[in-house]
Amino acid sequence: MPSSRFPTSTSRPASALKDTVEPAVTGTRSVFRALSILHAFSARRPHLSGREVAEKFGCSLPTAYRLLRALEAEHFLVFDKSTRTYSLGPEILRLSGVMLQRDSVVAQTQSTLIRLRALTGETVGVFWRLGNQRTCTHEMAGPHTDRVEAGVGEDYPLTRGAAGKALLITLHDSAIRELVADPAVPEPLRGVDALLTELEVSRRRGYTVSVAETVAGAVSIAAPIPWLQQGLAVCSITAPQSRFGPREVEKAGATLVEEMQRLRSHLGRRPAEDVQFEDPRAGHR
Repeated sequence: MPSSRFPTSTSRPASALKDTVEPAVTGTRSVFRALSILHAFSARRPHLSGREVAEKFGCSLPTAYRLLRALEAEHFLVFDKSTRTYSLGPEILRLSGVMLQRDSVVAQTQSTLIRLRALTGETVGVFWRLGNQRTCTHEMAGPHTDRVEAGVGEDYPLTRGAAGKALLITLHDSAIRELVADPAVPEPLRGVDALLTELEVSRRRGYTVSVAETVAGAVSIAAPIPWLQQGLAVCSITAPQSRFGPREVEKAGATLVEEMQRLRSHLGRRPAEDVQFEDPRAGHR
């Protein structure tokens, strides 16, 4: 039965549809524009005006407002009359709830973060890859007053920081070089060749490491979450450099790899579906 929410040619004449939809916001280009508007919201920019959207995406002000109002009509955005700005709406939460409940991954990841924080005493978090960057989607701050926090909703480059590099572990070298060639992607601090060498070492031990690559004085380790697809999300542990030396990093790394293996078994993943890593403690027993 045709959806009443999305009229089809069988439910409404084409001429009627053209009369009710602005020509400037029809077609594939407008779909990508609308999605780009949603991508533009972040923890640093939770509100956008029509003029800001027009300037950011190079469209006319009327077109910007037509796109924004279309998103508002479907509850992806809400409009604040006092500030004349738009922010993310309840439909985002509904879709997030659908995704987060899928395969019980939220409960399993939550338990993993709780265990990692208890075992390491440091800040733990989850980062997702969104395009050519990564976003912190969940974080549990460590108990110390001198802790390091990424900030939920904050975006970071894929080419810097342990979490970003962990998202690259499953990619082939050619794909990584193609990514780095994008002018919008920050270059690796020590160049792409050094990054590829570092990732090869990380694949063998099962986790990545970074020191002060995105936050001064911070040390972080991260490993891919064995979930629906490779390179989608990673789990990280972050601490001040003064408290997270080489020995602490190695110990936390072994704990992180064990947790990812436990998570894989709970999520029902077959080992062949994931990148196989050597036990980081194999040479230290």
